[in-house]
Amino acid sequence: MWSAFFIIAIMMALGACGVLLLVWYRQQRSHRQMLRAVRMEDAWQSWLNSAHLTAADRASRELLLTHMAAAVRESVHRSLLELELRLQADATPLTTIRKELMDSVDRRALNTEILGLPEEVRTRLRQHSQEMLQSDAEARTYIAANELRMLVLREYAALRFGDRAAGDWFDVYVKASSLRQRSTRLHIKRTLNGSQSTLDDIRYQTITRMDQEIRARLLQVPAGTRFPGFNQPLADGDEQR
Repeated sequence: MWSAFFIIAIMMALGACGVLLLVWYRQQRSHRQMLRAVRMEDAWQSWLNSAHLTAADRASRELLLTHMAAAVRESVHRSLLELELRLQADATPLTTIRKELMDSVDRRALNTEILGLPEEVRTRLRQHSQEMLQSDAEARTYIAANELRMLVLREYAALRFGDRAAGDWFDVYVKASSLRQRSTRLHIKRTLNGSQSTLDDIRYQTITRMDQEIRARLLQVPAGTRFPGFNQPLADGDEQR
């Protein structure tokens, strides 16, 4: 229940940005794109070698890279360069980058949630859908690769568009994704157990529609916009409420 209230609060905060931010965004977007000629390789090297990260972020970077096979790392690198080629013909590259980042956040939340399920539930879920990663090892590798791609893409958006700030659209989306995890967990368990009710379906569909609305609004927010209170981590237990 609290998750729904938090999601509504997020939508109200986004609504407060309103039309003025949207007008400003449309006026400034083309100008920013012309000013910043940044390559994906620049972002890759910047993230790998940056000395300006916090101690915690540097430790996370080293941990991520230490446990990642060279082939996986190169696959992520190649994927980002391929995305850069597609962006060259894109009329709204920043919007496309944000969609990619949102999808990455969603993939992280889903796969992390699946790994947190009891082993017998994970097994049944994988048997139920052959499209899923079929082992915990594959899932962890996928999560790590997705994390690397997301971090470098975030760096690229910052360098090229100035699209990174504490408490910005990305932090809002991450918090919304965290609040959605409990609903996803319950939906998976009830579906597998055959205990999903009509009310459960309606509740899940309502939260999904609200998430889609949040996503649509965040795609329109000007780069660098901050949302007070959204750069703070969730309080313990918030995502379970």
